[in-house]
Amino acid sequence: MIRRDYILRLVAEMVQMLLRVVSLKHRREYDQALREVDAALRKVGGGQADAAPTETVEDWIALCRKHELAASGLMVPVADLLREQGEIHALQGRPVESGRARRLALGLFLEAILGGETFITADLLDKVEELIEATGDLSPSAEISQRLAQYFESRGHHARAEDAVFAWLETGDPKASSEGRAFYERILKLDDAALERGGLPRAEAEQGMKDFLAASGS
Repeated sequence: MIRRDYILRLVAEMVQMLLRVVSLKHRREYDQALREVDAALRKVGGGQADAAPTETVEDWIALCRKHELAASGLMVPVADLLREQGEIHALQGRPVESGRARRLALGLFLEAILGGETFITADLLDKVEELIEATGDLSPSAEISQRLAQYFESRGHHARAEDAVFAWLETGDPKASSEGRAFYERILKLDDAALERGGLPRAEAEQGMKDFLAASGS
């Protein structure tokens, strides 16, 4: 019970800190807003200044999952904080820092959605689309490309899933080859109408599979 109460308080604090950050951003108090974000994110790691760095999406997912049942409650507010951090860096003209924070936010949102760990709302989907657009010019990473492929496929956006599969292959991740082949095998079992709705007619899907197998050396 004590552990559960702590988790609930932590999630509530994340939400309150997010509101403060948004307010500070609107008042253009960017440096203070970033300090608030840093303080909030440190709380997820237990408040330790010397905690292990969380440089990747996988690091943040692992950190959220350390809180066991709180993972579902923490992942989205943490992603929201990282998203705000990315927006503030963009407003300050710091594209590298902005891109990093936005990519982390996107990865956490996707993980929460794919894992069934959050209630999917139109607002959440809008945030995902916004972050996809904002990070579209960045070099693809395996952890994001993989989740984007799964996300688009789950939503029936087959053409966009195909693009993500090819981007994943370009990262050099050894898993991309087999997972990409499995993706084509799954979608080619769909009927023509479903493929059309997903923006990937059967002939294009079949050609895409040939191109993917050639590119992956399969």
